[in-house]
Amino acid sequence: MAGVMATGETKYKTGLLSSPGIRKDGSRISLEFSMVLLHDEAGQMLGCASIMRDVTERWKKEKELKERLTVCETKLAETPA
Repeated sequence: MAGVMATGETKYKTGLLSSPGIRKDGSRISLEFSMVLLHDEAGQMLGCASIMRDVTERWKKEKELKERLTVCETKLAETPA
């Protein structure tokens, strides 16, 4: 953790991280977020800023598309040449 705080580099090497979340009503959602460390002119860390997005619907659509693709590939493989 000290290395991340000092350099801002993480083991993830990506701008986006994914995490499950829970809404106030108790329903589950999928989140993507990015985070950056904020430094002053001397390079001292002041804090961090993050942006979070609810990507639940996008992930549902991607899952449905993958399932449909699997069905199509299976049907194609079963089709006589």
